[in-house]
Amino acid sequence: MGLDAWLTGVQERQRTALAGLGTFQQQVESGLRQLHSSLDEAQRRTDEREPGRALRILKSLDVDSVLGKVRDGNFSELSRRERRAVPWLWRRIGPKSMEGFLNHFPEGWPRFVRQRLRDWCLADGDSERMREWSRLTGRCPTDSRLLRWHLPVSIEMALRPEGPRSVAARWVDRPLRAVVDLMGHAGLRPAVGYSGHVAAEYLLQRCGARQDASEALLYLLESEEGRAWLPNASVDKSVLGAPLEARVAVIAAILECRALGRVRKDVQSRIEERLISKDSVFGDPRLTTLTEAWSAVRSRSKPAFEAFLSVLIQQDLEFFFEQAMHEQDRHVFWLRYLGTLQSTTCWLDPHTYDVLRQSLKTLSVEQQGAFRRARRFSKYDVSAFCLRFEQYSLVEFSKTGNATYVYRNRDIDKVLRQEDVECAEDLKVRSLADARLYHQLGWEPRFEQELLARGIERAPAAKKRPF
Repeated sequence: MGLDAWLTGVQERQRTALAGLGTFQQQVESGLRQLHSSLDEAQRRTDEREPGRALRILKSLDVDSVLGKVRDGNFSELSRRERRAVPWLWRRIGPKSMEGFLNHFPEGWPRFVRQRLRDWCLADGDSERMREWSRLTGRCPTDSRLLRWHLPVSIEMALRPEGPRSVAARWVDRPLRAVVDLMGHAGLRPAVGYSGHVAAEYLLQRCGARQDASEALLYLLESEEGRAWLPNASVDKSVLGAPLEARVAVIAAILECRALGRVRKDVQSRIEERLISKDSVFGDPRLTTLTEAWSAVRSRSKPAFEAFLSVLIQQDLEFFFEQAMHEQDRHVFWLRYLGTLQSTTCWLDPHTYDVLRQSLKTLSVEQQGAFRRARRFSKYDVSAFCLRFEQYSLVEFSKTGNATYVYRNRDIDKVLRQEDVECAEDLKVRSLADARLYHQLGWEPRFEQELLARGIERAPAAKKRPF
């Protein structure tokens, strides 16, 4: 019995020791995760603050003097702050002078590489000078502790014009969330334009491979990092907004995914809502004069942009005539002009707006998006719908008996600049109206002739687009 008791005690002590080791292992793993998270957070803050720190340092220095010392090879005369600033000035320093500086102060390599990535842009092209810069950057020792280089291609390849495409091609089979995390480990936060171009190329390559992009777009909508590439006026304080060129690239890629049918309807509706939201720094793409940002998106992907715009207009038009007007003939008539319509605006009377808001979930996802774009009158029981063409705008009203008001665009703009558009009557300004058209028997051919007289033609290929 004594031996049995001793063996039992040994077994108990073994179990206790193993349990203690398991707990210790869990604590070590948890501590390593916390340490990794803390380091990642510290690196993120450093990366985001470095551009601002660079500007402050450069303002405190005699930049011309620093450039002169580097060009003349007087590296020993550079102070510590001047040595820190030299990689930020790479565009104003020749490759040979920079090579001499980095040979003299190799600790400047990581800052030089990070700055080259921050400054990467398509406008640099593939000139001989930029290739020379890429070759120099490619000589960076990749074992530098401060470099944090984890991209799947060489530094030289990453900095070529096709660099983001090459990076995206290596990671295209991963979720976009994982791709963004991997870029973050290399110091490429969303605030760095390069990372936005990688995200855009990732989306385009998934589309090209006929893969669904819905989960990637949901990540852009819902994550702090992803929202940095969307046209929000404000993002979470922990994430800086990306440069305009990067946002344009991502949004153009989103529209390509949408145009090619690589997005689920529910995600498509949310993307459309985000792209034309009131807090968008890009403005409304349905305006006659596009903002610089939307013009850039259009130039990158004109067919996808025009398809996006056309469907927004179609959704708004169908929503109004089905939910507020209940006039099928007018609905069919205006659909014929879908290809020439430039923008639409819907105002709902208070009762209709409130009823639709309460039953919003019963509407299709397209009509839910159209409802969120609609405006609410504050009084009376008439809704209104403005159809804007190249030179003229027409305002339809929901109650039978109301004439359609025709305005020149400059005059409708005056009407809309009133302090408050509270009701449909505020959109009926006879002194500014070019004409009033009535929906009497046989009104369609008369409307068509009035529109032709003002240079508004039916779009020959205008037909209902599938959503």
